[in-house]
Amino acid sequence: MPSVINLGIMNINSLQPSSAVFVGEGVVNGMDANRKYNLGMGGVYGVNNITTGNLNNIADSFEMLDGVIFDQDLKPNIGGGGNI
Repeated sequence: MPSVINLGIMNINSLQPSSAVFVGEGVVNGMDANRKYNLGMGGVYGVNNITTGNLNNIADSFEMLDGVIFDQDLKPNIGGGGNI
């Protein structure tokens, strides 16, 4: 579902999951996004689009555990102005 955010002259259309909009001066720490995304048929945009006879198959269940993320990266929280 598209969303629209208007900030003065800044237009942001259709934010995606795990996204952010930062305006001004700031320190943003520790952002991390991990996601598995399977899409059989991508988005169809426009007017009067016709898609016929499509067959989409995602065979992605061959592993025992699906989407395991081992993310042990270090994100120090040190910002401008001496914030620790």
